[in-house]
Amino acid sequence: MTELKSHENDIAKFDLVIPDEKFEKAINDVYKRTKNRYRVDGFRKGHVPRKMIENIYGKGVFYDDAINETFPEIYRNAIEELNLDVIAQPKVDFEEIKKGEDLLLHIEVETKPHPVLGDYSQIEVKEVNTEVTEEDIDNELKREQEKNARIKPVEDRAAKNGDKVNIDFTGYLDGEKFDGGESENYDLTLGSHTFIPGFEEQIEGHNISEKFDVNVTFPENYQAEDLAGKDAKFEVKINSIEEKEYPEINDEFAKDISEFDTILELREDYRKKLEVSKKENAKRIIENDAIDYLVKQSEIKVPDAMVEEQIDREMDNFSQRIQQMGVTVDQYIEITGQNIDKIKEQFRPAAIERVKADLVVDEVAFKENIEVTDEDIEKEIEESAKQNGIKDLEKFSEMFKKNVSKRYIVENIKRKKAIEILANHVKLVKEEPQKSEE
Repeated sequence: MTELKSHENDIAKFDLVIPDEKFEKAINDVYKRTKNRYRVDGFRKGHVPRKMIENIYGKGVFYDDAINETFPEIYRNAIEELNLDVIAQPKVDFEEIKKGEDLLLHIEVETKPHPVLGDYSQIEVKEVNTEVTEEDIDNELKREQEKNARIKPVEDRAAKNGDKVNIDFTGYLDGEKFDGGESENYDLTLGSHTFIPGFEEQIEGHNISEKFDVNVTFPENYQAEDLAGKDAKFEVKINSIEEKEYPEINDEFAKDISEFDTILELREDYRKKLEVSKKENAKRIIENDAIDYLVKQSEIKVPDAMVEEQIDREMDNFSQRIQQMGVTVDQYIEITGQNIDKIKEQFRPAAIERVKADLVVDEVAFKENIEVTDEDIEKEIEESAKQNGIKDLEKFSEMFKKNVSKRYIVENIKRKKAIEILANHVKLVKEEPQKSEE
């Protein structure tokens, strides 16, 4: 049985014992695994006796690896037994290792702090408008219209806003070409604001095969510092112009994109779906606002270890997002001129706020003594399968339990239940309409 020696200022201290037999076995296992590394005259490679290696390199030559081999399981069992919510790697000290005696380890580890919660018996947050307007439905139809637009070449007029043009361009600073300022067969949608401010507008009014100059000023906050605030000239040639031809929004359009026969039926279907999505969105906003309210009312110690872990998560998400766009992190760094530390620092403010939110929600779960049943876990797994479109629930459940720790699942469920409790204490406040200035 492990005994907690002290737990003050979110630092837990306790001792662990690695039994002599277990430690001796680990030492022998390490010797067998690594003996090929040692060469001693008179012995073939891999056949140097353990005692000979210990005499030459010191009796502790295998100790570190043996401790690393035996420690994780003993430590994991101890923190579960002590019910410690650790947030950092432990500091481990031990005295002289003596042959034939158990190894005593002194452990010191940082644990998740408990915020001093504000009063959450009545949380005031702004009401969220869930009304579905005709404009909302029109916008849905326009999105479908955009998706079903037909691209056709333009040959009898000049380029205009909304067209996709294919261009060649070369950029100059003070009469000299600059790196990254030249491209051929570059596709650009006019009005997309993806290029330097003023560039796209100066292409409008020009025809295919026409060559002309575009004069722009790079923004002061431009990512390439050597170009920021500089005046530049681009020599441009239009290779082709394309425009979108949109289908008319009528009964035929409704039949083409849905199972409905009339545009009125399709509009009603959009209305119902928007009502559901707006209510779900409003629920999320109210829950987040309730958490923000409690964060502001509470005293929270934010551990660096939790912030750094959250930053790493944000960095992983960022890496996945840009990879979906066909760009690696290394390429992004090269393009933007940033380094990995600078990118990570951009995530720090949001990471701190996320940690604060998690801490207050976890404390609500603790204060409310929220329990998680096996039924709750099965329901969580079912919902996860549904969200991911998994039909073989039994196989998914088996895989889920194998790859996701029970502790993590339980923590997530507790947080969801705690957020529901906060939402039940919400008092919605109507936002007063702004008075028009006379």
